[in-house]
Amino acid sequence: MLKYLMAGALAATVGSAANATTTVFNQGFEVDESGWIDDDDAGPGQINRVASGGGSLGITSFEGGYHGEFTQTSSGPFTRFDGYRSVFPGGYTARAAIYLDTSWNLGEGFDYSVASNGSDGNHQRDFIFHVTKDTSTGSLLVGGSNNTNFDPREDLETINNYEVTSSGWYIFEHVFRNDGGVLAVDLNLLSDTEALLFTETRSDPLDTIPGEVGGNRYGWFTNIDIAGGIAVDATSLSVVPVPAGVLLIASAFGITGGLSWRRARKAG
Repeated sequence: MLKYLMAGALAATVGSAANATTTVFNQGFEVDESGWIDDDDAGPGQINRVASGGGSLGITSFEGGYHGEFTQTSSGPFTRFDGYRSVFPGGYTARAAIYLDTSWNLGEGFDYSVASNGSDGNHQRDFIFHVTKDTSTGSLLVGGSNNTNFDPREDLETINNYEVTSSGWYIFEHVFRNDGGVLAVDLNLLSDTEALLFTETRSDPLDTIPGEVGGNRYGWFTNIDIAGGIAVDATSLSVVPVPAGVLLIASAFGITGGLSWRRARKAG
């Protein structure tokens, strides 16, 4: 109920958000793995920080001299970025560079989600990239949705998709934006030179801003079903700051964000 009481007051100030973007989380594994949670931190999955060209995969880092090799246990590693947000900022963008290999075995793949928080501090909705070496077509396909069954998705050829024909680093980008008072999320696949290759835009009319939707929740590899795992680099979250008036109103209503991780629900 509280989220609806504050909606009218917040609406008056959301439109005045600044255009400047601030990078609030940036982990390229040059020094450590901090900010990403794996089984060493009582979470899921495993991250091995490796030097460029080394590790079990032998892949040259996307940038700098190190990257992470991600594998799964119960699922893959996750990050809270710099913390969950219960107030939607002027917009935000999450990015991760991931190495895609066309030689993966048929049926192998992974899912990567960046989730929205609700204005009540609870999980709102997942926005998920699916990557699968499709068994029926033999193609390495990328698609997007709001659901995961924690296995490589084998029907990507039937929905909006992109076929990866060259092995290399690709940038997976989630852009969260306010589209006329409703959350819209662009799942963009870019080349290593920033060329836009694919977009899947997801929006639900129930995800109203500021009534229902807060800011970011987690980034999470819900499954990594690839022998040897995947190479990940240059993970980040950039935020358009919340106007000062919104922060004052949110504080007055006692709205705060949680920091607990839980298994993602299958969002509709």
